Amino acid sequence: MSRTEPERDPFFIGWFPMPRRYARFLFPIACAVVIASVIGGAGLAWGQRAPGSGGWGGGPVGFTGVVYAEPYAMIRVPDAAGGAPRTVLLVSEGKFGAKDRVEPHDGRPVRVVGTLLSREGVLMLELADGTDGLCPVELPEAEQASLRRKPAKALGSATTRGEIVDSKCYLGAMKPGGGRTHKGCAVLCLKGGVPPLLVARDGTPYLLTSAGGGPLDPVFCERAAEDILVSGVIEMWDDVRVFRAAAEN
Repeated sequence: MSRTEPERDPFFIGWFPMPRRYARFLFPIACAVVIASVIGGAGLAWGQRAPGSGGWGGGPVGFTGVVYAEPYAMIRVPDAAGGAPRTVLLVSEGKFGAKDRVEPHDGRPVRVVGTLLSREGVLMLELADGTDGLCPVELPEAEQASLRRKPAKALGSATTRGEIVDSKCYLGAMKPGGGRTHKGCAVLCLKGGVPPLLVARDGTPYLLTSAGGGPLDPVFCERAAEDILVSGVIEMWDDVRVFRAAAEN
């Protein structure tokens, strides 16, 4: 009378071909893991904020115009296409504004050179160091007059939901330049004097000031990168949309 040997489990050895029994078991699991990884990765990518269209870089760019130190450093320059003058915000290298460099020349003609940042029609120049970045020049009085600020045009009171961002990163110095992951950087930039922007939910950027049109209260710096509700008055300062935040905010 013969006895049959009981079937033994195949023993897997890494450098031998995989036993068919194991292969039949693992193949559908491996396929499922790959498909789930692809779907999960696509879902994560789809859920990320768009980095925005901001641009930063290229060679040095120069402008000649009239600078202002308040509420933030900026220069009014002729439009390259012959239209109305343009406003270019000014910052220094790193996480710093440029008010201290502009104040000695407030309301006067200067030549500025640096790196251009731009997004959605808002322009900014990161000034080069020293007199290479900013130096006084002579301009005919008629040209100076054409570049001076005009009286603000009030567009009415508003309550807007949006996000406070530091303009330098938002305009292209970093991507993305907003959102919770950027909060730490935004707070440092705003405390360093980089002009704040309020980006409304519809994507409209506003230069954010105090109720009186001066620099924003530093307490707002800690609210950067958060979804907030802001009340105040919207104005046009020449070609710049400005949101004057009410004190009760």
